[in-house]
Amino acid sequence: MENIKINLDNLIAFLFVANEKSFSNAAAKLFLTQPAVTTKIKGLEKQFGAKLFISTGKNLQLTDVSKEILPIVEEIYNKSKEIEQILSSFNDTNKGALRLGAARSLSQTYLPLLINIFNEHFPNIRISVSEGPAHEIIEKIMQLKCHIGIIPKVPINDKLTALTLSSEKMEFVASTKHPLAQQNHVSIDEILRQPILIAGEGSATRQTLLDFFEKYKVTPNIALEAENLEMIKKFLSRGKDIALMFPPVIKNEIEKDQLKILNVDDLNIYIDVQLVFLSEHLLTTRAKKFIEITLSTFTM
Repeated sequence: MENIKINLDNLIAFLFVANEKSFSNAAAKLFLTQPAVTTKIKGLEKQFGAKLFISTGKNLQLTDVSKEILPIVEEIYNKSKEIEQILSSFNDTNKGALRLGAARSLSQTYLPLLINIFNEHFPNIRISVSEGPAHEIIEKIMQLKCHIGIIPKVPINDKLTALTLSSEKMEFVASTKHPLAQQNHVSIDEILRQPILIAGEGSATRQTLLDFFEKYKVTPNIALEAENLEMIKKFLSRGKDIALMFPPVIKNEIEKDQLKILNVDDLNIYIDVQLVFLSEHLLTTRAKKFIEITLSTFTM
């Protein structure tokens, strides 16, 4: 990338002189002396060997080259002001945006509470939420599309910081029509023989399920692999398959007597929930405040 040699202060001086048609008026608007403004204009003219203004009595006239660059300089000036506003708001907790990312299973359970608490303290901050598998949320954080992610524990690179918020128990779930749903107790052997619905690549739930089957040295009978949580719930309602799920995401289906958590003997499957973000020096003050609120709300 080629370095830019033009001086922004000189361009701004040109813009004010061009609009005011006067060195003295431009100097007053810029809070500079007239000689200082004249020096900036002469610097531009000398650098590029182009005459920018012609004096006709009391008035200044723009040369052809000045008329050509004026719209561009106006755009540069406006963009510079925009950049100033963005940089000034970086540590401003009275305005700006906070971009959050969350695994679908956690966005329904963790985020509503945290966003409500955050809004009470910082009502003028705009919050946006992206949902997706853990690996997609991590990618968005790396691309600076999200400030903070709340995801199940998955491998991350050393550029990210991960703080554990809680450990959530996972359960096997089936339709209330499923034969296992009629039993008071279900053995792990029975679970291992069932057709399984599994989340897509990159999902922490998927890896946890595969690790569970690996522990018992059994190849899972995968009936369906789906990225969409709602699709998994829909297929569960058929009554033929089971799935490993985070219980809060099926609260409505349980209340409607559509799905049931199976009472599996000696089942202890947990997933750590983590707060993930880039190095603190890259975080805005509002992002740091959200982290503080989250850590004070969820403790191990």
